[in-house]
Amino acid sequence: MIVLGLDTTGPDCSVSLVDEAVVRAHISKNIGRGHAEVLAGMVVDAFAAAGLTPTDVDRLAVCTGPGSFTGLRVALSFAKGFALPRSLPVIGINALHLTAWSDQPEAKQTIGVYRDIRRGEVFYGEFQGDEVEWESHPMLLDDMKAASHETQFKLLEAKVDTRILGWLAMDRDPEDYPAEPLYSRGPDAKLPGGKSLPAKKA
Repeated sequence: MIVLGLDTTGPDCSVSLVDEAVVRAHISKNIGRGHAEVLAGMVVDAFAAAGLTPTDVDRLAVCTGPGSFTGLRVALSFAKGFALPRSLPVIGINALHLTAWSDQPEAKQTIGVYRDIRRGEVFYGEFQGDEVEWESHPMLLDDMKAASHETQFKLLEAKVDTRILGWLAMDRDPEDYPAEPLYSRGPDAKLPGGKSLPAKKA
C-alpha cells in the first residue's frame, strides 16, 4: 500500500510517500506562508524521487490542524481533489493526536499535547496512546501550564511528520478519521456593525 501524506497546517509544507515498510520519499520546507503555491510542485518532486506515479497511491493522509483557515485548507483541498477521480480514501488526523501516538503508541501513560496558536493561547488535548482522554480545545497558555503542573502529565509540543502520518493512516477508517478541518479559532472578519461571523465547526 502506498500512502501520500500531506501537511500545510503550520509554517512547514510537507509531503511524504510511504509504504508498509519504508519511506519512499519525504520533502519538507519551512516556508511560513504560500503553501498553495508550492504544494503541488513538491508532490510532483516526491513522486519523481520515489519512482512512483499518482496511480500508485492507494490512500491519502492529511493533517487536519489545528491551523489557520487558509493554510489548513490547502492540503485538505489538494487531498480531496487528488482522491476524487479514483475515489481513494482520505484519512484526517490532527497534529495533537499524531504527536501523542508517535511518542507512545502502546498507550502506557496519559500525556498532554499542545500547539501554539498565538495570542497567548494553545490548542491542548490529553491522550493515552491512541485514545483521547480529553477532547482537544483552545485554552490560555498559562492555564495549560498550570493544569499540566497539577496533573504532572508529560507535556509535548505538537509536531507533524508526514511519514508517521502516512503510516498511521494505513489502518485507519476514513469514517472514524474524516478529513475535516480543525481551525485554531473562528474567523477575525466582522459583519457590518461589528458583529462577528459565526465560527465554522471543526
